[in-house]
Amino acid sequence: MRCAIYVPNYGSSLGDPSVLVSLAVEAEAAGWDGFFLWDHVVQPGESVVADVWVVLGAVAARTSSIALGPMVTSLGRRRPWKLALEASTLQRLSGGRLVLGVGAGVPQDFSPFGERVSRAEAMSEGVELLKALLSGEVVEHHGDLFDVSGVRFEPVDVPIWVGGVWPREVPFRAAAQAAGVVPATFGAEGLVVLSPGDAARLKADFVASGGPADGDVALWGGGVLPEEVREYEAAGVTWMFTDGGALEVEELRAFVAAGPPWSGAEAS
Repeated sequence: MRCAIYVPNYGSSLGDPSVLVSLAVEAEAAGWDGFFLWDHVVQPGESVVADVWVVLGAVAARTSSIALGPMVTSLGRRRPWKLALEASTLQRLSGGRLVLGVGAGVPQDFSPFGERVSRAEAMSEGVELLKALLSGEVVEHHGDLFDVSGVRFEPVDVPIWVGGVWPREVPFRAAAQAAGVVPATFGAEGLVVLSPGDAARLKADFVASGGPADGDVALWGGGVLPEEVREYEAAGVTWMFTDGGALEVEELRAFVAAGPPWSGAEAS
């Protein structure tokens, strides 16, 4: 089981790029395996939002081993060719540590600007085009949403995780093009921890939709106990995300510095 810090990119503290970069540096030093950020343009009630790609570029330059990436970037509001260029650049800058989470997106990032709300169709066609642009081959793509002709980028391997709200089908529309799945399930208090049984069903849905049997399954794991890790591993979960429930930056720093809460669980 690999363990990652999963941090929002907004607010007076966590919207500060320097704070986010310092947290990533501290996470690497404390033995965390990944540092992943939300990717939003607008957060209701907050005016300070950090651009994820700018922050991750700085994180890549200041760290050397920790995995990093956006969880998730909307293929409904981002042009796949721009995203491919950013992902390719960050992958080369980081030495191969980028994991690219993609999803359909949420209305808050569209409607204030008079744009259409993300369409789920952007998932399947968008990921297909994104993969083609990263392949190094000349791309001829003429789809319902995107049209690209005669473009060739340098080949760069970027693992793509597909995201969305489970058990809806959106996360699985692009499963055949993905290296993993990063679902989100919400309750009244926010993100909900899936049970091992639900995690196994999610993994089965992902594979049945064309995803690789050995693909990653990354779950929100806030509150999962070390003795429960084996059950999640048996269900196919490979990553656990958490911010420790910290509401303030100093709380989060202390949580990060303590290292992954599931360290050594496999040997218990």
